[in-house]
Order: sequence, then structure tokens, then C-alpha cells
Amino acid sequence: MSVEVPAWLSAWREGKRAAPQPVPAPKPKRPPPAKPTAKANYQGFLEPQRWPQDDGTRREPVLDTDHKPPRVVRYVGWRRCMCCGVLFWSQDVQRLRLCTGDGVSRLGCRSRDDTDGI
Repeated sequence: MSVEVPAWLSAWREGKRAAPQPVPAPKPKRPPPAKPTAKANYQGFLEPQRWPQDDGTRREPVLDTDHKPPRVVRYVGWRRCMCCGVLFWSQDVQRLRLCTGDGVSRLGCRSRDDTDGI
């Protein structure tokens, strides 16, 4: 009873090597689309433009371009006023929590006189 040896094993034992398979050339990668580079303002901050009201869901970072890599200074976005609940554009959503008003029809909670002594 003889065990049949596979062809690849007998070729390996005899020292025969198969011709190397040609390696297909990699497809050239397309460069990613160029991102529009915004210019920093005169203080070196890269601030996003105001966007339409979105119920306060979106936050965008303000970057300080004087550092390499640029560092996040603060976040801007729409926020609800803690006092009256009106949506307003906040230049710093972590610290600025009271609305400023529009100057014409509303005074704003931040610009009211301090009448309660707090």
C-alpha cells in the first residue's frame, strides 16, 4: 500500500521551484481633494463662520494657528440661554451661557441690570 504524494510535495523534494508569479502593480492612489485653507484672523485664530440655527447640536472648534499643531482654544455654536431659554450664538459655548439679545427688540439676559444682588 503506497501513499500517493501530492505533486507539489514531490517537486519540493526534488528541488524544483515554480516560476515566480508576477506581482500586479498597485493602482495609483488618487490624492485626497484639497481642503480649502481658511485664513486666520489678525490674532491668529481660525474661527468658523456662523451657521443657521440647529437647536444647539453642533459645536465647532476655534483653532490657534500660532501653535504647531494648531490647538483648540474654545468652541462656538448655538446655545440656549440658561435664564430665558432663547437660542443665541455663543462665542464660547462652555463659558458664555446667557444671551446677549439682538439690541433692537430684546435686551438679553447678560446685559440686564443686576437687580437681585447675585
